[in-house]
Amino acid sequence: MKTERLTIPLPEVLSWFILLALLAAGFPTCAAGADAPPKIQLFGTVEFKRPLNSLPAWLKLLDRNRKVSIFVNGTAFKRSVTWESFKKQAAGKSGLELIKFVNSFWNAFPYKEDIVNWGVEDYWAIPNEFLKKSGDCEDYAIIKYFTLKELGFSTDQMRIVVLRDTIRNLAHAVLAVYINNDAYILDNVSSATLSHKRLTHYVPQYSINENSRWAHLKGRPIRR
Repeated sequence: MKTERLTIPLPEVLSWFILLALLAAGFPTCAAGADAPPKIQLFGTVEFKRPLNSLPAWLKLLDRNRKVSIFVNGTAFKRSVTWESFKKQAAGKSGLELIKFVNSFWNAFPYKEDIVNWGVEDYWAIPNEFLKKSGDCEDYAIIKYFTLKELGFSTDQMRIVVLRDTIRNLAHAVLAVYINNDAYILDNVSSATLSHKRLTHYVPQYSINENSRWAHLKGRPIRR
């Protein structure tokens, strides 16, 4: 995937420099316009809420997705799996078992680069498009997000996370689901649904859901 370039106003840039200096010094921070540190620090980062309209590609995707849904009776996910039969399989599952089921199901679809599917370097596919052509990392995260939403998960429990994989040295995207006082990661590279605390090679840049966007900064652990 190719992450979107963001333009940040000068006052915000200055506040970030101050924030980084405080983090480097080991001071707890709560910058103006920032959320208080959450109970779960995703991948060990400090997060700050930012306007959702700073990610126009995501807003366009939400608008496109409202116009067509795959989560209706009669939609075939696979040759032998419809939305109705999928819901029946999911009905007896909850919590971690349910997110593992959703992660494994969509991971069975083949990985395809955007340049192959769409002729461009970066394209965020809605579930209807993924069902027809499959997709790359952020497309897996997107369809898992909307599937879990249809199965009863709150949008506040989920975030699509754009990050850096420091082992493979490339941009990547996953879905984080907050349950059981933890954040579990649904990743297209593995059907093992792990706590974010075990994936230390992932460094988030930003995360999003339908309500908000968050910027992430990696700070030095605070000594007590």
